[in-house]
Amino acid sequence: MIDSNLKKWELHTRGACTSALDVAREFIEKTELLPEGNAFLVSEQTKGRGRMNRVWISHKNDGMYLSVILSPKRPHSEWPTLSFVASLAALQTINSICPSVPASLKWPNDLMANNKKMGGILLEADGPHAILGCGINIKNAPKILDSLVSSTDISEYQSVLPDAKQLADCYLLNLENLYQIWQECGPAPLLARWQDKSNIIGRNLTVQLCDRSITGICDALEPDGRLNLVDIDGNVHLITLGDVVLMGEVNATNN
Repeated sequence: MIDSNLKKWELHTRGACTSALDVAREFIEKTELLPEGNAFLVSEQTKGRGRMNRVWISHKNDGMYLSVILSPKRPHSEWPTLSFVASLAALQTINSICPSVPASLKWPNDLMANNKKMGGILLEADGPHAILGCGINIKNAPKILDSLVSSTDISEYQSVLPDAKQLADCYLLNLENLYQIWQECGPAPLLARWQDKSNIIGRNLTVQLCDRSITGICDALEPDGRLNLVDIDGNVHLITLGDVVLMGEVNATNN
C-alpha cells in the first residue's frame, strides 16, 4: 500500500550515457541542494555495470535503466540491506504493471521470472549518500555475460509492453514507501517480506564463491542480509557474496 502523504521524488530523464549510476554521482558532485530523492532514467547505458563489476548490457529503449540517490539516516552497517528494499520495490512494480509475469526474487539482488533473470539491483555508496541502481528488461533481453543463468524480459509474457518511464514512476513510488519503512523501522520487517517473496528459502541450491562452491539448503536470511546455508553435513555457512544456482536452473546460452 502506497502512503499518499509521501513526497513525490523527482525523476530526471536522460539519453545515452555511461550508466545511470554515473549520472547520479555527477549530480551529487554538482548540486548544492540535498540530493536525496533525485532519480535518473536513461535510455541507454554504454558502460552499464552489475555486481562485481560485471557488464550489464543496456541497449537503447530495451529496458528501464534507473538510479536513485538516497541519504540514509540509519547506521552504515545496515546500508547493504537497501538492495533488498530496492528488490522488493522492483517486484511490486512488476506485479502491479505486468501481472502476467511470474516474478520472484533471488539472493542477493536479482529479479527473476521462471528461473531466468529479468532485472537486478546495484547499491553503491558515495560519502553520506547511497545510490541505488535498478535495471529491468522490457524487450530483447541481452545475454548475460559471466553468469550462470539465462535472461528474460517482459515481452516473453505479454504483448502490450510498458515503457521505461511507466515502470520508473511506479518503481519510485514503491521504493519511497519501502524506504520510509526502512528508515523508521530498520531492515528487519523488509527482510522478512523479502523472504516471503523469494524463490530460494527452503530450497536446495549451490552458491558459487570466488574460490569454491557450497551446496545446501537455504535456511533464512541473517539480520544483515547474509545468506544462511546449511550443507549436507549440517554445517552453517553465512555468505556475504556469491552467485546462487537453484537445482534445475541451468544456463544453456550464456556461458
